Order: sequence, then structure tokens, then C-alpha cells
Amino acid sequence: MWRILIVLLFMLGPVYGEEVRKRCYTVSYLFIEVGRFCITYDANGSEIKTTAEATTTGIIKLLKDIHYEGNAVADSTFRSKSFYFLKKERSIIEIHRYRFENDRILFKKEIIQKGDIKVTEKTFKNRGYMDPFTASLYYYNRILSGKKVTKKIFYNGKSYLIPYTGRKEVQISGIKAIYAEIDPSSINVGGLIQPSGVWKLWIDTVDGMLLKAELKIKVGTVKIEKI
Repeated sequence: MWRILIVLLFMLGPVYGEEVRKRCYTVSYLFIEVGRFCITYDANGSEIKTTAEATTTGIIKLLKDIHYEGNAVADSTFRSKSFYFLKKERSIIEIHRYRFENDRILFKKEIIQKGDIKVTEKTFKNRGYMDPFTASLYYYNRILSGKKVTKKIFYNGKSYLIPYTGRKEVQISGIKAIYAEIDPSSINVGGLIQPSGVWKLWIDTVDGMLLKAELKIKVGTVKIEKI
């Protein structure tokens, strides 16, 4: 279930000055912890670098060892420069590499299975699209500020606009948060983790990072909470 989590939930509020921020989360399904992921943001004033890593845990890891990792680089205005994403599920490895130029996106995807490598390389017109990690930063920023989402995510050769609804101020264990809903079901991930309805997000208004989330996917509801 990691690809779509990484695409949409590794988010930050307003871009801060020169600092590094890291937060880790547990992922549970039917009240059982099935995995963990960590996200790190490094803003040095002129660039934003986002790195992420996710893996299954416990008995689930023994049954289905899944590992995801990736990184993205953008400038301080959320203009994407590069994107890298690796997904390993069973014996299949899928690697995405995108380079964002002024008017085009250089797209490369590799699928490695049983020693065979299938490579897809294409060039797409860049209409101000952002890679998934950088787009998430932008989307989260808009939710916190209450501004409309107008830019699109570029992933796997397609672009997606995901508006948010239901925004309101709430409190969780004494922490002020912004609650919002998004519906990413238009993103075609496929399989058991295909988004199937509204995702609920709670965002910390102090540090601008995710507190918890409830995600509807094909097999049910996944819950995410910070460690």
C-alpha cells in the first residue's frame, strides 16, 4: 500500500528556512500494524529535498516483504527538478526517474522481474506539473492556508488534480489541527491498494505536518498515526 501513501501523504506546510525535519508513522489495517514509513524534508533556502522510505513490519513482512524509497528535489517555489522512486514487491522492482525541464519532462521507468528489464522512456510537455513529493508539499500548504489547489501532480505519465473539501479547525488530544478530506480515487494505482473513496487528514497547525490519516482503499480502511 506504500506507493499511493508516498505519492500523497508525505506532506509539509509552509516551507521553512534552513532546517531538516523528519517524522515517522505507523500504518495499521484492521487494528494490526502492517508497516512504517518515514519522511524527511531538507529546506536550505534555495532548494527543498524530500526523502521517504517505507516498509512492511512484523508478521506482514514475513508474508509480504515490501519496500519503497524515493527522493525529490525542487526549488523554493515548488518547481520540480528531479524525482526518483523505487518500489520492491516480492521479486518485482519498479524504478521511476523523472527530470523536469522548463518545457518538458524526461520520463524513464524500469521494471525488473526475474532478470528481465523492461525500460520505458518518453518525453512529456511540462505544463507546470510537479512530482508527487513536491506536489504533496504544495497541496498541504494550500490546505493549511485554505487556498484552492490549482496545480497538478505528474506521476507515471499522467497528471492529476486532487481538490480538498471539508476543511475545518479541530483539536486532537489538545493539539490544534486542520481536518480536511481529499478523494484520490482518480489516480490509477491498481490492485488491493487502489484508492476507493474519501481520505481523511489531520494536520498539525504548529509544525505543519501530518498528525494522522484514514485512507479508504479497495480492501478497506488504512489508518496512519505519527510515532
